[in-house]
Amino acid sequence: MVTTVAEVATHAPARHGTLVTNGFRYMTDSMGFAAGILRWYTLAMFVPYEITTAMVNLGLWNPGSTIALRTLLIMTIVVGSNFTPERHFRASERLFTRVKIGTIACLLALSLSIGFGGASGHANWGFEYWRKPGAMHEYLFPGSLGRFWGLLQCVLHSSIAFTFAPEIIVHRAETVELVHTEIGEVLDPTVQANFPSKVAFDVATTTFPYILSSLAMGIMAPYNDPLLTNNGAGAGLSPFIIGMNTARIRIVPVTATLAILVSSVASARSFLFLASRALCAMSELGHVYRVLKVRNRWGVPYVAVSATGLFALLAFISVRISSSITTTYFLLFVNSSGYLSWLVSCVIFRYHRQSSGLRHNTNSYQFAIQPFGTYFGALMSVILLMSNGLAGGIGGPRPGPQIARILAAYCSVPIFAILYFGHRFRTMVPYRTSHSDPGVHGGHELRRKTVFQVSEPQQGGSSQVASPGIV
Repeated sequence: MVTTVAEVATHAPARHGTLVTNGFRYMTDSMGFAAGILRWYTLAMFVPYEITTAMVNLGLWNPGSTIALRTLLIMTIVVGSNFTPERHFRASERLFTRVKIGTIACLLALSLSIGFGGASGHANWGFEYWRKPGAMHEYLFPGSLGRFWGLLQCVLHSSIAFTFAPEIIVHRAETVELVHTEIGEVLDPTVQANFPSKVAFDVATTTFPYILSSLAMGIMAPYNDPLLTNNGAGAGLSPFIIGMNTARIRIVPVTATLAILVSSVASARSFLFLASRALCAMSELGHVYRVLKVRNRWGVPYVAVSATGLFALLAFISVRISSSITTTYFLLFVNSSGYLSWLVSCVIFRYHRQSSGLRHNTNSYQFAIQPFGTYFGALMSVILLMSNGLAGGIGGPRPGPQIARILAAYCSVPIFAILYFGHRFRTMVPYRTSHSDPGVHGGHELRRKTVFQVSEPQQGGSSQVASPGIV
């Protein structure tokens, strides 16, 4: 999926191109609008998810005034920090990134030390949990079917870590490469050439820590520890905290809990920033109300930040419902929206390939895995989307009421349809009948501006940068 998004961004780099612009550039106005709003509200939904995750990591599972006060405190920090000048926010973002990296490194080192007898007072258990109770958990059914279903549920629940990862990785590359290039300025062709290597580096730095963390979790706690799921209610304690408590190490569990809490708060800040800037970009490009692009003297789009920050109020659901259950609802909703976003990216890639294929026989920025990677990604997105809430309709242990779980898992589909058809009926814009690239031929009477207009590479691999125009 990363290469699917990256190839399109490489040929037509633009700020917010991956999150906003490319949907309008290669699809109909209605589909671009629905995709842009989908990505905005899903990124915004990460904010209450991260806040409730912080409550879960603190062990605040029961509803009440205690969790309300702590939720309000974290919400104030998350939303308030997004009203600070952008340069100050980015400086603090670099600091939080170092804290996250340090936290992951320390947790991995502690896991290795504890698992192999580095801490005094406990036996060397190594990979004992892989043997007893086992490496794979049977879920809902016994035998091979149960292990397969357990693997599927593991993939579904863990995909929250990679939801919007392709879009965010490529968006980060776009931002870094184009940050010093003004609107209308000629784009250096080397910027395009840097995209694939930049994206590949970000993928590697994202993937390997997750792989190592998964191995470390298998060392620290068995899959049947009741604290992992709050006795079957939903999200529970981190496997790292459980392992440290099992090893009876003092002070360190408290420090690790604090570090994980800081990481959750930092993630919530980042998602609110991304969501508000995506909404502001849609306003600047003329797709939503113009008031959302208003900025203060520090350059902060305070109206977009305020509108996006309202989603943080959903974290107060945990005041009435256990934070373990609330986190699961948010997880199901965000995952289904992320799978829809991946499908949209695949459709954008397909239109991009068709438009570029009409004008050139070669494609110097084509990834070797494409287009088959896109076909596989689209198939897996459909399978994951259909399976997201399937366990809630089968029976067995599940957090919360069955109907609420299914609604959380699948409500993104009708929301996307309402956005699409609502915009279509409101504008009554005819479907695009030609696959000509709007960046070169004017396209489908689009009324939008983009940061750059870059032509496809010519025969022989060189790039030409066209003058900025309407796309």
